[in-house]
Amino acid sequence: MNLDNTQIGADHAQRDVLVREELARLLCSDSLRRSPSHLRLLQYLVENKLQGDHGALREMAIGIEVFQRSPSSFDPKEDPIVRVNIGRLREKIAQHYAQFDQPPRIRIELPKGRYIPEFVALDETRAASLPRLAVLPVVAEANGDATASWLFDTLVESLQGLSLVRVLGPRSVRVIGELSAINAAKRLSASAIFSARLSLNEGREHLHAMLIGAPHGAVLGSWRSARSADETLAAWIEKIGEQLRDDIVLKLTGVHRGEYLPPPRRKGLQGADPIAIDAFVESRRAASLGTLDGHRKAREFLEAAIARSPNVATLHSFLAGTMGNLSAYGAVTAEEAFRVGSAASKRAIELDPNEPTAHFNLAGDAIYYEYDFEKASTLLAHAQRLSMQHPGVYLLRGNLESLRGNVEASLAAYDMAIELDPLYPAARSNKGVALMFARCYSEAETQFSTLLDEFPQRSNTRNSLGTVLLMADRHDEAFELYSSMLAHDPDDTDARIGLAIAIARRGDRSHAARIVRDVATHSDVESTNPSSLACAWCQIDENEKALRLLQRAAEIHEGGFAEVQVQPLYEPLHREPAFIALLAKHGLRPLPFGVASER
Repeated sequence: MNLDNTQIGADHAQRDVLVREELARLLCSDSLRRSPSHLRLLQYLVENKLQGDHGALREMAIGIEVFQRSPSSFDPKEDPIVRVNIGRLREKIAQHYAQFDQPPRIRIELPKGRYIPEFVALDETRAASLPRLAVLPVVAEANGDATASWLFDTLVESLQGLSLVRVLGPRSVRVIGELSAINAAKRLSASAIFSARLSLNEGREHLHAMLIGAPHGAVLGSWRSARSADETLAAWIEKIGEQLRDDIVLKLTGVHRGEYLPPPRRKGLQGADPIAIDAFVESRRAASLGTLDGHRKAREFLEAAIARSPNVATLHSFLAGTMGNLSAYGAVTAEEAFRVGSAASKRAIELDPNEPTAHFNLAGDAIYYEYDFEKASTLLAHAQRLSMQHPGVYLLRGNLESLRGNVEASLAAYDMAIELDPLYPAARSNKGVALMFARCYSEAETQFSTLLDEFPQRSNTRNSLGTVLLMADRHDEAFELYSSMLAHDPDDTDARIGLAIAIARRGDRSHAARIVRDVATHSDVESTNPSSLACAWCQIDENEKALRLLQRAAEIHEGGFAEVQVQPLYEPLHREPAFIALLAKHGLRPLPFGVASER
C-alpha cells in the first residue's frame, strides 16, 4: 500500500510526521550514517517528495543541488554520478531494513529506475496512525512510593522501546497534575490513559490498573496483580512491567507478543537494596523541581544510593545526567561535570549495555565538552535503537544537527520530540533556536512568541526572541524587550548583554561598550560563560577581546562554544584568521551565512 494513495490517518500532515520519523531513523542508521553524500541525497529526495516538488527529483536537478555539478556543464549522459549514487543508496536502505525482525510501520523505498521515493506502509491491517498513550504516575498507598515510582519508570521505558504505540513523555504527564483521566487525555491529545494504584497487604504489593480510552472513557482493560511470597520485588516489577506492556500493545493495536520485537531487556534497579531505591526516588523528586538546590540534593541522594548499591547501572546513569544539570547552573565546572559524569555513564554501560540514558549522557558530553559531533551522532544512534521513543534522545539529536548546520534533520528531530512530549517546552524553544541559527527569523519569532504566550516566565526564551529581533535588524524592538526584562530583573546578565548589542546596532557603540565592561566587572560571566560576552564585543568591533574570550571558552570547555560555528552574532569574526584557526583546532568551522535559510 503506497501512502501517497492512502493517507496515513486523516491527512497528509500525519503522513509527514511518520515519514520524517522514519527519515530520522534512517539518517542515524549504521547503514547510512558514515556516508555524508548518501545522507544528503536521501534527505533531499524525501523532503522534496513531501513538499510535492517533483521537478527537484529529476536527474539534472539532483546532480546540481546534491552533488554541486555546474548547471552549465553537467550532462547526465556523460556523468553518471546521480545514477550511481541512487543505486548505492538503494542498497544501503535495503541493508538497513534487512536487520529488523519486525519492520517499521512505514518504509522509505527507492524503486528501481526512478528518483522519486515511495513511502510504503507495511501492514494494511494496522491503524493508520499510532495510538497516543499517556501513562500516569502510579499512585502509592501505605509507604509504597518507591516501588510505585520504580514500576512507573519500568513501564514507560519498556513502551519507549517500541514503535507500535506513541507513549508520551513523563514530563508532559506530570504537567497535567490532578486532572481526571478524560481531561488528561484531552490536554495531551491522547487516545488512551493508563492509571494504576499500588497498595500493600500483609507486606506484599498489590497492583490495580486500568486502561481508559478517550474521549468517552471506555475501559479498554483492567488488571490486578499481587507479588507472591516467594517472589522478589525486582522479579515482580520486571514481570508485571512486561505483562502490562504486552497487554497495552494488544488492547491498542491488536498486535500480540511474538508479532513484534520487544525492546532489549534492561536491568533497571535490580540488585539495589530498599534504602538505595528510596534514595533514587528522592533524587528524582528533587531533580523534578528544576532548581539548583534540587539538583544538588539529587546528586547527594544518588551518591548515597550508589554507596549502598554500587553495581546498579541506573543509579550511575542518573548521576551523569545530574552532573550535566549542575554544570548548566554553573554549580560545578565543566571539567568536574565531564569527569564525574562521563565516568558514571561508562560505568553504567559496563553494568548494563542496554541502558539508553548512559549513551545519551555520553552524547551530551561529546557535543558540549569534547565538541566531537561524529562521536555524539554514533552515541545517539545507539540510544535511539535502545529507546526509539525517548523524547530526550530526539531533543539532543535536534541540538546536534542544528550545530552541524543540518537544518531539516534538526527540525525533524525537534518535531518528533514535541510529538512525544508536547507539554515540555525545551524542544519547542530549541527548535526556535535552530530556526534562528538557520536565519529563518520570521519562523523563529513565531516559535518563541507562541511559547511565551504559554510560558511567560521563561526568560531564556524571551532572550532568544531578543536575539532574533537583533538579527532581523529590528533593533528598537529588541531594545524595548531587553529593557522590560531588566525592569523586572536588573541583574539578568543575558538581558544586559542583549541590551548592549541592541544599543551597538543602533549606532551608540561607546554606550554599549560601557555596559559590557560593567557586566564583565560585576558578574562572573567572564569565567562561567565567556562566549556570551564575546558575542557583545564582536558587535562593537572589539574583535581581539571577543577572540580572547572565545579562547577562554574553549579552554574551560564551555558548552556555548559548541554554538560558535552557527550563531549569527559571530558573523563579524568570520573573516578573522584567528577565529577560523580556533574553531579548526576543535574540529569546527564557521558555517556560511544565509545558506541554511533557503529552505
